[in-house]
Amino acid sequence: MAVSIEQSGPLPNFMREWCYKYLCSGDSDSIQVSSNDVTDSELLHLITEVNRATDENINDLIDDIVGCGYTGKVSVDKKDLITRAVVLHSTMRLVPMLEQLRKGLRLYGLLEVMKTHPGLCLPLFVPGEDDRVDAAFVLERCKPVFSEKGSVKYSREINIMNFFQDFLQDIEDCEQDGQCDEESDDPQQLTVGKVMQWMIGQAHKPVLPSEKKDFFINVKFYHDCDTHHTICFPIVSACSRTITFPVAHLTTLIEFKENMVTSLTHEQSFNRA
Repeated sequence: MAVSIEQSGPLPNFMREWCYKYLCSGDSDSIQVSSNDVTDSELLHLITEVNRATDENINDLIDDIVGCGYTGKVSVDKKDLITRAVVLHSTMRLVPMLEQLRKGLRLYGLLEVMKTHPGLCLPLFVPGEDDRVDAAFVLERCKPVFSEKGSVKYSREINIMNFFQDFLQDIEDCEQDGQCDEESDDPQQLTVGKVMQWMIGQAHKPVLPSEKKDFFINVKFYHDCDTHHTICFPIVSACSRTITFPVAHLTTLIEFKENMVTSLTHEQSFNRA
């Protein structure tokens, strides 16, 4: 992580704020967390069950509650204490990992900089409210390499960019309707962030000023594809932030969407096939 930050590479911009604060201080006693900081699905389910529990069924949860380190009386009037114990159990399991990270972050003196300027370094590790990628951001950052204006090739390339816009907008509409989850591991559940990550290797907006200035997604078009074979898929290159669309196989919006969904849900990248 230290080397990546030093060399203007991808940022570890995925942490909870309490994790970052621990990296800065190394003080586990100062950790302040809530149920919103629990990411383990089983423990989240346990918290839900505790909150729903009644006098008649709370004893069914005793084994799971005690397994999280709670030593008090298990009863409905102790729900807040039980939930607190589950939350602490979830977060404290990460402390040994965070301590290892603290050792690595000493490289280049980064840990000392974080201690001295915690607010300045916060965006490098913790995603902010405006870091979420949307369709408009991706399209604004696209830099298509078009053929000569007025040519048949140019017309086809414009159509593909329009298809790409509609594709991203449909995904964004799905997210806004609450049908898509940015943190879901289901490959069939696409988000705009996942599309950008597949294309260039990152799912968040650039944080550093130097990143923002030079952040573009190169879009190329491949016209010399043999239409007699089955199909071609887009070729992506995270290093050069480039995606190449196979023009011959993307003549309609339906074809474009089917091609992109197949590419995104089955492989990290595709070559011509």
